[in-house]
Amino acid sequence: MSSARFPNLDTHARRHARRDRRRPGFVDDLGKMLDEINAWGLLAAQQEAQHRDISAFGPDVFRGFLPRAWVGVALWYKRKGYYFYDQIQLLGIWALRSDTEAIDIVCGLRALRYSLPFFSAESYYHRIRREFRTCYKDNGQPPTGAGRRYAVVWEPGKRLAIRRELEEMLAQWAARPD
Repeated sequence: MSSARFPNLDTHARRHARRDRRRPGFVDDLGKMLDEINAWGLLAAQQEAQHRDISAFGPDVFRGFLPRAWVGVALWYKRKGYYFYDQIQLLGIWALRSDTEAIDIVCGLRALRYSLPFFSAESYYHRIRREFRTCYKDNGQPPTGAGRRYAVVWEPGKRLAIRRELEEMLAQWAARPD
């Protein structure tokens, strides 16, 4: 484009470039930790596996900021069959900021109860493949207490060891999904 036809184009572009240089980038250190241990890949492999007794869906990404910041990748599953919609399980890997500003990696399970006043099989089976929040009213927060199957403080040098331990924990779960 010619600057004769659009005299303000160069000024406008320079102004935007200056503003972009001043704006600090969003740093998602929690999400980066999950990427470094390949949380999505570990759970996607479980979702794609042919489990005998369960139907698995997802995974999806969840984020929250209260009471502490957390990010998680989770899949949800239910027992196979028409009548087992009343409860699903959420299996996930979360990165959470602890009290000491360290980052904890947590893997665990949470049970979610169906929360709508009626059940429509058509809409349920259409939605459950994509997301569960409509029917189960949950934000995907990390488990607490006994629901935590694995927890460790993040150390970048132990990334591969953490990933291996998570793979083993997920293999144990796959052998006997609760």
